[in-house]
Amino acid sequence: MLRSLVDFSLGNRLLVLAVAVLLFIWGIISFRSLPVEAYPDVANNYVQVVTQWPGISAEQVEQQVTIPLEIAMNGLPHLEHLRSTTLFGLSSVTLIFDDESENDWNRVKVLERLSQVTLPPNVQPQMGADWSPVGQIYFFTLHSTNPAYDVMELKSIEDWTIEKQFKSVPDVVGVASFGGPTREYQVRVDPNKLIAYGLSLGQIEQQLSNNNINGGGSFIEAGLQQINVRAVGQVKTVSDIERTVLTTKNGTALRVRDSPRSRRAPRSASASSARRFTGRTGTSSTTLTSSPASRCCEKGPTRTRRSRRFTPRCRSSTITCCRRA
Repeated sequence: MLRSLVDFSLGNRLLVLAVAVLLFIWGIISFRSLPVEAYPDVANNYVQVVTQWPGISAEQVEQQVTIPLEIAMNGLPHLEHLRSTTLFGLSSVTLIFDDESENDWNRVKVLERLSQVTLPPNVQPQMGADWSPVGQIYFFTLHSTNPAYDVMELKSIEDWTIEKQFKSVPDVVGVASFGGPTREYQVRVDPNKLIAYGLSLGQIEQQLSNNNINGGGSFIEAGLQQINVRAVGQVKTVSDIERTVLTTKNGTALRVRDSPRSRRAPRSASASSARRFTGRTGTSSTTLTSSPASRCCEKGPTRTRRSRRFTPRCRSSTITCCRRA
């Protein structure tokens, strides 16, 4: 057989050379399209179920949350290991499946079992994001030299503008922000003035909640048109909070500006964590994670185009987007 193959090759040299050239070109094309990962994903197929129950001891969380979840998850197809960790106010259950299973199918089955678990009131288990342990693919920070853009303003830009753009990138399943205090509106109450006006904290909280809603109405017919009627009552600025009426004394309205003090300030816990992480103001950092089945590491041009989409806008406001990938 070998002799006949050699004789055929020597007798049809042009045909053999043409086949060799085609195989060579095919090999080059296959090599250029071959997916190459710098950090191959060797993690198992797993699903994580996280449940928060603030203020409850680890023993009670174990008895009323972790154990019922473990009982409900036992017997899932392709399930190899089930591990759980219980802390103060937190329960984490990790389900590890074999390599023959599909991660999307595993998450669907876990979600079906979660609907069958009976847990204490106001306790809602949540599945973790579908990301790989080696899926941290992109890091960036925001820096500002303009005093008008402090670290709290940078955090707002990151939460409402940049994060929305990154979540529109295919295969990005999570965006984790670190640093930067979250902006919130605070009302500082003077206890002495509360006693003088005969008010309580519950009454102030109730009035602030009642005056921070929009009311829908009917419509007005104007010729052949219908004009919708509504009442816009949600607060937008600090002055809106200060004009909120708390109570009426002898026909005189007592407003928030007459007793408590309202201001726009960062959330206390977020501010302390931001100082520990960044070490200075004017810095906010974010991490992007990808799913196990994605190839985000091979899609550098896609991420670059998405980051360039908002980088010029940030630079026009003296904000610099620094990439760390």
